[in-house]
Amino acid sequence: MFLCAVARPRGDWDGKVGIWPVVKNYRTQRWSRNRPAGIDEVHPVTMTREIYRDMLINDVIPAIKEKWPQAQKGIPIRLQQDNAKPHVLENDAAVIAAGCSNGWTMYPLNQPAQSPDLNCLDLSFFSSIQSLQSQTRPRTTEDLIEEVEYAFHETSADTLNKTFLTLQSVMLEIMKCGGSNTYKIPQLHKDKLRNAGKLPITLPCDVQAYWSARAAIMGPFLAPSNQDASDLDVFLY
Repeated sequence: MFLCAVARPRGDWDGKVGIWPVVKNYRTQRWSRNRPAGIDEVHPVTMTREIYRDMLINDVIPAIKEKWPQAQKGIPIRLQQDNAKPHVLENDAAVIAAGCSNGWTMYPLNQPAQSPDLNCLDLSFFSSIQSLQSQTRPRTTEDLIEEVEYAFHETSADTLNKTFLTLQSVMLEIMKCGGSNTYKIPQLHKDKLRNAGKLPITLPCDVQAYWSARAAIMGPFLAPSNQDASDLDVFLY
């Protein structure tokens, strides 16, 4: 198992925060036909909330602080996670304290339940890593870790950027269908647009869908705005 963290590429940064194996070091106690005693080996472990919290505090958050464009340091960063049981709660004090130190503002945020398409890693980024990693046949845990890390670093920033555009399209479809998951992921033909130099940074958002979604979330007390459509034609993520 691995813990992977990415953001949308920006500036000279490829958006890849890092990927970390969930393992422990183990020294063999007995001799076998495959290895002698006293050899250090790496064994996978089951992810728990304690392990996950420790990796967020000691691996993920420091990597974000190191790699994130310093000009954007003052902008709050949401650490989006799905609703898996090992993941920390949104109000986890230790994670928030680590994320909100030295002028940074980071906090965990759960994605909506039963909405796997809202995780950009599941949309296509993991499949890109798997397609590279599947070209080899690892024999040991160490081999697997090395090959997954290599595939992660070889996956291009362009692939990651296109994944975030797909994520935007999913958000738009969810808004249009009133928050349900009865939609199909649109085909954006991103490679064709990129080759033509027309790949957008953000996708246009229908004004009616925007206000309908806000009203559904905030209730009937939200008054419509008199802003022109041009002020609301981009969905920012």
